[in-house]
Amino acid sequence: MKIALLIIDVQKSAVKQPKIVQNIEQKQYEYDTVYVSKFTNTGSPLLKILDWSGYDDETLVFTPKENAIVYTKTGYTSYLPEMKEFDEIHICGFDTDACIYKTALDLAENGVRPIVLKDDCYSANEKLHKIGLKLLERNIGIRNIR
Repeated sequence: MKIALLIIDVQKSAVKQPKIVQNIEQKQYEYDTVYVSKFTNTGSPLLKILDWSGYDDETLVFTPKENAIVYTKTGYTSYLPEMKEFDEIHICGFDTDACIYKTALDLAENGVRPIVLKDDCYSANEKLHKIGLKLLERNIGIRNIR
């Protein structure tokens, strides 16, 4: 079985639960393939649509392992077409109710089992994180949340 880790938006302006970052940084060494997405304000349609100024600081707050595939995105999803070669993608990072949720659905719709690592995810606050997990339970199945 081919499995990868996807670390979503662990950036200075997104991190609302710093203790998770240390777990994520350690966890990446358990996987041969690691993807690291980074949201960028540049070119993002969300800034206009949401009347949002974007991240004040887009800097990653951990050091990706040497062979990690680091890429930028301008929207919610961190899905890349090349991820279809995996059986499972394990997901962690920020925000459970937005980017993690959208990415998990996109993976599932493309035939890749998303596994959300719930203790290594968070949102702007606990309420949004729990809402995100409930929606994920409904839409990707409780057995895909660990």
